[in-house]
Amino acid sequence: MPDRALHQGRPGAIPNERRKVFFGLFVFPMLIAVTMALLLSGIVLLTHEEETPETLITAIKTGAPSKRWQKAFELSNELNRQGGMIRSAGIMQEVIHILNDAEHYDAKTRAYMAMALSRFQSPEAARALQDALRTTEGKENPELTLFLIWSLGNMKDPGAAGEVSRFLESDHDELRKASAYVLGILGDKELIPRLEHLLEDQVPDVRWNAAISLARLGSASGVSILVQMLDRTHLKSAHGMNDAEIERVMTNAAKALGMIGRPERTPVLEEISKEDPSLKVRQAALSALAPIAESI
Repeated sequence: MPDRALHQGRPGAIPNERRKVFFGLFVFPMLIAVTMALLLSGIVLLTHEEETPETLITAIKTGAPSKRWQKAFELSNELNRQGGMIRSAGIMQEVIHILNDAEHYDAKTRAYMAMALSRFQSPEAARALQDALRTTEGKENPELTLFLIWSLGNMKDPGAAGEVSRFLESDHDELRKASAYVLGILGDKELIPRLEHLLEDQVPDVRWNAAISLARLGSASGVSILVQMLDRTHLKSAHGMNDAEIERVMTNAAKALGMIGRPERTPVLEEISKEDPSLKVRQAALSALAPIAESI
């Protein structure tokens, strides 16, 4: 009897019944779950078809109207991502056709097609965007108009400045804001007086974009506004901006001051380059000081 009791109490002796329960409740279900997950992953990989510009165009033309804009968005990203690919003239013609077909395609889909078209960087694409902007009324299709303006900015075609400038007097704040910014990219100095008018705009973003564009065009007319944009405390208290928004505004303002090189603004930039809490803002201020120092 003592020997039997000693044998039963030996450490590590697990009855077969317990092993069966353990494997039945834990090990086997886990193995089944892992196997099913692997099978499902394999099925997804086997059935997945990589989207191409051609398949996305087909999906836009044949898909449900509510889903078309999503495919148009994907097409724009796909064309942007494949920077080295030779984009066929056939794809571009399809994009132009959809952009111009207001009867069958909604404004949001056409807006993303405008962005897709700007990826081609060809004179024909630029003309198509200008023609679309010329026939678009901002009040009726503000989103489409906005995307057309930004698309022309992406193409950096100076010939588009005339069409874009039509929206400097728009009642739509976002259209004034976008056109003011894009005109600085397009580089038409003849529009400096019209941009100067926007320095008195009631919307801060419009004033700021006008000042930045004037700097790009070599005009110092908006210097006082650029300096205001470097006042972190004012941006937070007067405009309720968060840190990320303040960083963006201050960085753009510092870069703009560097473009026009005004020596009297050196103390402001020097202070920011040393004391601002944002590394990105400090670096922008340091970069802006270089051309100012050269002009002294």
